[in-house]
This record gives sequence, structure tokens and C-alpha cells, in this order.
Amino acid sequence: MDRKKFCYKLKKARLEAGLKQEEVAMFMKLPISAISVMEAGTRKIDVFELIKLSGLYNKPIEWFFHEHNNTLRRRWYDLDPVLSESVELLRQAPAKMQRSAAFGIIGFLNSGNFNENAK
Repeated sequence: MDRKKFCYKLKKARLEAGLKQEEVAMFMKLPISAISVMEAGTRKIDVFELIKLSGLYNKPIEWFFHEHNNTLRRRWYDLDPVLSESVELLRQAPAKMQRSAAFGIIGFLNSGNFNENAK
């Protein structure tokens, strides 16, 4: 992946997270101009900054480096748009809600005997 695509994804992640450059700058303890030049590709990002940004944007680090081509689906839930949307929404939820939702799903599946090991 080239720098231009990486920077595009950096900005896309910020916008998907619903954040302004000012908010990211405050979180990162950097001037607003630093965020702007990161997204423009004129300033390099070190690994620690990328880790912080991936956490803030709720994206795995690999997301910034891989092409997400819908014709090359890698995960089982990508085959169904409803499942894919559900997983993405679950990822965006706070950690406490993620656990509660996961326990709810497990309970639902166990009660319907969908899980053969739930005897």
C-alpha cells in the first residue's frame, strides 16, 4: 500500500468515528496541524501514534494497511450483509456493551439448542 492510500484510510477512519481533527489532536496531545499533515501524508506517523489512533478510531491496525475489496471476502460474516453490519456495530460499541451483547447471543443460541455442545 502506498502512502496516499494509507493517508486516505487514516482520514476515512477519523470521519467514520465521527471525530474532528481538533478532537483527535486533543486526544493525541498534538497540534491540529499535526493531524492535518498526517492525513495529507507530509508527516510520518510512528507506530505508537498509529496504535493510539487505531484505538481511538476503533479499527484494528491491519485495517489501515489492507485493501477492503468486497469481492475478496476473508471472514465468514462478510458473506451476509446483515451479519457483517452486526459485527461492525458490535465492534463500535463500548467494551462493556460488547460483552453484554455477546452473553445475550450465547444465551439465545444455547436456549434454542443451536449449539450442540450446550447440553
